Amino acid sequence: MDKHLTFEIFKIEVENFNVSTDNSYVKTYAEFLKYFEDIKTINEHHLTISSHFVYGWMPTIINFKIQEKEKTLELLNKAKAGIDLSIADLNYLKSCINNSLVGLSKLLHFINPNKYAIWDSRIFRFVTGKKSQYGISEPKHYLNYLSIITKMSQNKDYSKLHQEIEKCFDYSLSSTRAIEVVIFEADKKRQRALKFNE
Repeated sequence: MDKHLTFEIFKIEVENFNVSTDNSYVKTYAEFLKYFEDIKTINEHHLTISSHFVYGWMPTIINFKIQEKEKTLELLNKAKAGIDLSIADLNYLKSCINNSLVGLSKLLHFINPNKYAIWDSRIFRFVTGKKSQYGISEPKHYLNYLSIITKMSQNKDYSKLHQEIEKCFDYSLSSTRAIEVVIFEADKKRQRALKFNE
C-alpha cells in the first residue's frame, strides 16, 4: 500500500486537483460535520440519525442493527474523544451498520474528522493498486491507510499543499478530508482516462 500512496504521489495529485462546488457531497459535508460538533456525547438518537444521513452518501440502503447499544455508543464516543479503535472495535461497529467498513468510515469521519478518514472503493483502489475490491472490508487495511495519511500530514511540506486544496472549498478541511478528497478525485480521473483509452 505504501508504494501507491506516497507524499510525492500526493503532491503531484494536488497540482492537478479540482472539484466542483456544485457537487452535493461538497455542499453537505460541512453540515454533517456540524451535526457532531454540536454533540457532547453520542446517544442512540444521534447514532440512528447519523447512520442514516451517512447512507445518503452511499449507493445502498442501510441495514441498521445494534446488538449491544451500550457497547456501540461506548465505542463511538471513544472515537469522538480521539481514542484509537482496534481492529476488534472496527469489526464490531461494522457489523452494526450494513457490515460495511465504507459506511462505518464515513460515520467515524463525521464523528471525528481529525482522526478518521473516509474509506471507499476509489480510495482502496488508489492506495492498493488493486483492480478488485477484495480486502476493502478488512480493518487492517483501513488502519494502515490512516497511518499513511497521518504520516503524510506531518510532512514539512504538507501545510502548503493543504492550503492549495482548501482554496477549492468554502470551509476548512481536516487533513484526513483534504488528503482523501484529492485521492478520490485522482482515482476518478484515472478511471475516466482508462475508459477513454479502451
